[in-house]
Amino acid sequence: MDYFAHGFWSYLLFNKSKRPLLAVLFGLLPDTLSWAIYFVYNLFNGTQFGLSSIPVWVFTLYGISHSLFVAGVAILIIFIIFKKVPIYILAWPIAILMDIPTHSREFLPTPFLWPISDWYFPGFSWGTKWFMITNWFLIVLGLLYLLLERKGTINKIKKRFSKLSFSAK
Repeated sequence: MDYFAHGFWSYLLFNKSKRPLLAVLFGLLPDTLSWAIYFVYNLFNGTQFGLSSIPVWVFTLYGISHSLFVAGVAILIIFIIFKKVPIYILAWPIAILMDIPTHSREFLPTPFLWPISDWYFPGFSWGTKWFMITNWFLIVLGLLYLLLERKGTINKIKKRFSKLSFSAK
């Protein structure tokens, strides 16, 4: 899934939590720890992006940040230290779970079992037209729902529908 979609889905899923923007940050974490760092690195070094020119350390960071095992250990450490896990941190493993089916084995497969296994799910590319359209349509629909809910419009619609009688006579 693309970087910005992870942020929006994290917001949609955790908007009712106390800190939804932290959920967005944790949802962006896997790609930030690999690709965003590489992007900044390229800005300072003037190198161009190309799959063959990506340094090994980027794929290492990608493996670490996209591992359900690593995310689970990090969450366990947080639990051991603080005796609780803030709900927004779960945006990290959810982002990984979203990536598993939306990355093909041929192009940037999600190493969700790293470092235990190098097996990859045979997903599809998130860059396909049908998925991009569907994904962003659902994101916009979700954001529109939240906007209408905050304005009280959803409750008004529910009240109007509850007053209608649908009984067959």
